[in-house]
Amino acid sequence: MISKLSGTLSGRGDGFIVLDVGGLGYHVMVPVVVEKALDAVAEGSALNLETIYYLQVEQTRATPVLIGFQNAIQREFFERLLTVPKMGPKGAMGAFARPVSTVASAIEAANYTVLQSLPGVGKQKARDMVATLQGKVAKFALMQDSDLEKRVGPARPDVAGVTEEALQLLLVLGHKRAEAERMVQEAVTAEPQAPDAETLVRVIYRKQQEKK
Repeated sequence: MISKLSGTLSGRGDGFIVLDVGGLGYHVMVPVVVEKALDAVAEGSALNLETIYYLQVEQTRATPVLIGFQNAIQREFFERLLTVPKMGPKGAMGAFARPVSTVASAIEAANYTVLQSLPGVGKQKARDMVATLQGKVAKFALMQDSDLEKRVGPARPDVAGVTEEALQLLLVLGHKRAEAERMVQEAVTAEPQAPDAETLVRVIYRKQQEKK
């Protein structure tokens, strides 16, 4: 299982890049959103990717495939998409034609128009996405897709409490600390008995939607 690669960008093509890791060239498929983001990365530059590895089975042949992401949040969202019935890696790749926050917001709001605009997603698939994931992807809808390079590192191991966990999650998603603290405080005021960070994040997402 290959879950992460660190190396040098040595080539690119339509829907894939080649990452040189210690002299080995890894052919890594990348979703449209990731591919566009990597356009700004020059060949020869250092590059770290979160990856998913799977075997693509076609009749009697099984081909190993690597899919690359800029960060663990994108990879986690991709894994959520794989839980949708009959989605599969190819279908999930198509869903990444738009930013994670856009797709997640459409799922939470049951916006079938947006979902059906994704490559390979028809009416039934859009319904399956909502039926499977609605209420489970609010945190991804809060992702600041255009500002990922400014996100902070992972939460400190000594962080405790639901409030702090929710704050750290917002920071990872790209929100500035002052903004994240305000959003968390508003959520705690609205739902003081929130049992976990995921619940607080859903409250935050709901409040953000109410302000639009």
